[in-house]
Amino acid sequence: MVGAGGLQKKFFIALLIVGIVPGIAALIATYQYSTYTLKHSIGSGFQEIARSTAIRIAAAVDQEIDRAERLALVPVLVRGVVQTANQRYAGKSDAEVRRILADGETFWMRTRLQGGPPEVAQTTAYLQNWARQANYYVRVVIADSRGAVVASTDPEIPYHNADQEWWQEAFEEGAEAAYVSSLRFDGRLNEYVFDVAVAVTDEEEHEPIGVVGLVIRRDVLMNTILPIHVGQTGHGMLLDTEGTPLICPVLPPTAHLIHDALLNQLVRNEPLWLVAEDDAHGGHQSIVGAAPVRFSHKLTTSSLGGERWFAFVRQQPEETYAPINSMLFTVGLIGFGLVVGLASMGFVVGRRIVGPILALRREAEALRRNVAALFEATPSPPLENKPSADIRTGDEIEALSTTFHAMRTALEDSLRTIKSQQSELIRREKLASVGQLLAALAHDLRNPLGVIRSSAQLVLEERQDEAVKQEVARYIVDEVDRLTHRINDFLRYARQKPPELKAVTASALAEAALWQWKAQGGHERITLDTRFEEHLPTLYVDPEQVKEALVNLLINAREAMPDGGRLTVTARRGDEDSVEIEVADTGCGIPEANLGRIFEPFFTTKEYGTGLGLTNVKRLVEDNGGTLTVTSEEGKGSAFTVRFPVTRKG
Repeated sequence: MVGAGGLQKKFFIALLIVGIVPGIAALIATYQYSTYTLKHSIGSGFQEIARSTAIRIAAAVDQEIDRAERLALVPVLVRGVVQTANQRYAGKSDAEVRRILADGETFWMRTRLQGGPPEVAQTTAYLQNWARQANYYVRVVIADSRGAVVASTDPEIPYHNADQEWWQEAFEEGAEAAYVSSLRFDGRLNEYVFDVAVAVTDEEEHEPIGVVGLVIRRDVLMNTILPIHVGQTGHGMLLDTEGTPLICPVLPPTAHLIHDALLNQLVRNEPLWLVAEDDAHGGHQSIVGAAPVRFSHKLTTSSLGGERWFAFVRQQPEETYAPINSMLFTVGLIGFGLVVGLASMGFVVGRRIVGPILALRREAEALRRNVAALFEATPSPPLENKPSADIRTGDEIEALSTTFHAMRTALEDSLRTIKSQQSELIRREKLASVGQLLAALAHDLRNPLGVIRSSAQLVLEERQDEAVKQEVARYIVDEVDRLTHRINDFLRYARQKPPELKAVTASALAEAALWQWKAQGGHERITLDTRFEEHLPTLYVDPEQVKEALVNLLINAREAMPDGGRLTVTARRGDEDSVEIEVADTGCGIPEANLGRIFEPFFTTKEYGTGLGLTNVKRLVEDNGGTLTVTSEEGKGSAFTVRFPVTRKG
């Protein structure tokens, strides 16, 4: 029974839920919209930062290419010394050229930057002064058409450079493209550098005659990345398409790689922003921006290590989402306060609504006690006649109270009438049932007793032959057996014994029933056909009760074939994990009009039957968890099927 105040609590909880659900929905909608707006705002900003960073990186590299190209155009100090160096090879065989290069290498190893022709010394001084204008040049070198050093700011540079990628790429492309290497670590300087190389061309045909090569510190690119600050944790990076962070203010290049999933999202031809599941810096669901680095100069095929460069901007997600989380917390507190206030007001209002309902509940409880008292076996106490609660709410609850009071009065009057008539109805029902049973029993006993009496009189006459007396004795025995069978039918109907379940197979049940049926005789003109499947599942039933039901079906089949016929007993596996035992005969069959009544008590079409045989069979089968079905066609025979489900004991 629900305690007093339960409805009031439910009303309060309902109001609380009604207030919370819209609040949660509003918070979720606010979160989704705010997150969407914030992501697009920050993402667009990161995209623009990445785009501007890419432009600055490209501008820095393009500026160095421009400086190298202008240096290559210096007529006397660069182009002139290269042409002079190349004149050494004019008209010489390959062997002679190799000897010239060997002598030149010997001279370079001995003198380095000291000595040599005046024009070379003058060019070297010019290069040193030119490189001194910016402090990020590691080396400036001029090589001729054979890759031999003509002049250099670094005395440690190898004399032969024809096998170096910077000389090969720049000389082969000529004036068409410049060479820019990817970042590489210089062990001598203990820092990262990159190469820029352009061809030195002749003035008339613009064919390559040498190469100007620059080795530049990474600082020229770092200066374009380091100024980028987005909040406390946001920074920019320079990546290549291998996922290598060439420049990262937070981690060194070898400390981390951009994984393939993120790299595939970043490598596009246009600036973009996205939400990265893993931003390779330990952040998840980070907003990042990226943009390709596009150079104004055409680069050689092997430039940048055969890769492309991308500017990348990211920020720790905790800092990115801090504003929205703060806003949600504030909105949540406000919403929770409003919900609590609404629910408190609802609690007060609920008391005014629940009060009349509690009064009706008390009146209903009094009515329940009155009803229970009417049906107790002991003499009933007088009914409680408390006045109806005076509910004046002016709404539907007042109308409900009035209707309930009228219903209570009518119901109590009806219960008094029912109580007075109940005992009489029960007594009449019992008498009718006993009378029906006695009438059926008297009908079935009258005829056999008459036969027994007349037969006994014949036996008492001394003039009767011995053969007549023997035949009369057999009549008496048959009638006694018939009486016994009828009395057993009545006893089975009157007494319902619960089954004692045991493990048994369907074929064993059928064989036991057939053995008992054969022992009764009268089957001489009947052909028996048994069809028992092997390896049938075990059934858990009462063997005696099921056997008794099967014997009754076999007896009915025998009685349906007085002139003989075929009796088929089948044990097989049924549908849906069940086992079936079927008793089929080729007898007279059952008329269709009687087929629906054969299991009713006392229904029979036989002159001597009780009408309880099939009733008992059906009850015994169902008590053991089975079902009994019948199919019959008048003049062709009947088939009774007993079906038991296969159950696992325990």
